[in-house]
Amino acid sequence: MESTRRAWLATAIAANMAAGNDPQWDRLSAAFPVDRSIRNFNHAGVATTPTTVLESVLQHTRSGEACAPNTIFSYAPRLEPIREGLAQILSCDAEEVAITRNATESLNAVLLGLPLGAGDEILTTTLDYWAMLDALDQRRERDGVVVKKVQIPVPCTDLKQITKLFADAITPRTKLILISHPINLNGQLLPVREISRLAHSHGIEVVVDAAQSFALKQYKIEDLECDYLGASLHKWLQAPKGTGLLYVRREKIEKLWPLFAAGNTRKKSDIRKFELYGTWPETILAIGDALKIHNAIGGKAKEDRHRYLTSYWLDKVKDIQRLRLHTPMGADLSCGITCIELEGTSAPKLREWLLKERSILTMDVTRRTKEFSGIRISPGLSTTRVELDALVTALHEAS
Repeated sequence: MESTRRAWLATAIAANMAAGNDPQWDRLSAAFPVDRSIRNFNHAGVATTPTTVLESVLQHTRSGEACAPNTIFSYAPRLEPIREGLAQILSCDAEEVAITRNATESLNAVLLGLPLGAGDEILTTTLDYWAMLDALDQRRERDGVVVKKVQIPVPCTDLKQITKLFADAITPRTKLILISHPINLNGQLLPVREISRLAHSHGIEVVVDAAQSFALKQYKIEDLECDYLGASLHKWLQAPKGTGLLYVRREKIEKLWPLFAAGNTRKKSDIRKFELYGTWPETILAIGDALKIHNAIGGKAKEDRHRYLTSYWLDKVKDIQRLRLHTPMGADLSCGITCIELEGTSAPKLREWLLKERSILTMDVTRRTKEFSGIRISPGLSTTRVELDALVTALHEAS
């Protein structure tokens, strides 16, 4: 296991890795235990962990089973270096980061835990993640809060237009804004900092769904200026499944109720009150191995690589007449996640054909929205140019 880790990290030195230098990156792609008979272009859904992380999961599972009660109850101090590592990526205080099981749990802690009453308004978009919209519906039915949704053009290259949509929807009753970074369906990045500043000027708090940006796009919490943030670690950090994080600005911790009763810590300012959901999974300790890999490659190098992978295949399909792009291109507009439509071919039919006939896995966005149709394409660090070429060939055949 250790020799594999050393070999993996030795090839991951960011200083020697250009985004398009495939001999270097191909060696990294070989370090993932993936089935190459299926070309996975749904990394935005569930990414594959590197072999070293998988080995770490197995090692922790085996050692835990040797004496499970003794091992599991000793996890708490071993989580602190992981907490610090996650905080370093966001450049925030480690005492503002809780280790959760996914973005859904993290964001539910905020959406259901803030002290809001009947008539208070929560503002979001029609394209936010379905599970978060469900949480808002529950809050509406249970507590009488008002949920308002703005509709964002798809795609949208004018970020000021998006900010204005939020500005126009704010009322004196607005208490919270939920915003995605980016929208999971098409990868559209939203002007989170500008919306946060707008919100704060009205005394409104902001929670960011960063499931699709954490460890993919390099940024600091101060770049967003939000109050709360939730992310899944099994996506772009490529940590074990069932791991996530919750960021809460330090002065906000005390008022936020945890999802699970936390005894006498429920109103205290200890971020760990959001981690008392019962027995911790053994996989949680392997987050540390994913952090080592992320840091060895470098956040900026990862972002550049994902941008390269996207531009590589998009450039080769730009001549397809029926292809419609639902994702704006640009450093401030998207990163690594793209949604396309072949006019005249339904998205479900295209996804099914790609999977059954060409062994290419994508996601059909029409399962989650009726505002536009298409398939989401999101390559990852395990993706090779050979696989991208197969996608390009298939799209030309389908057109």
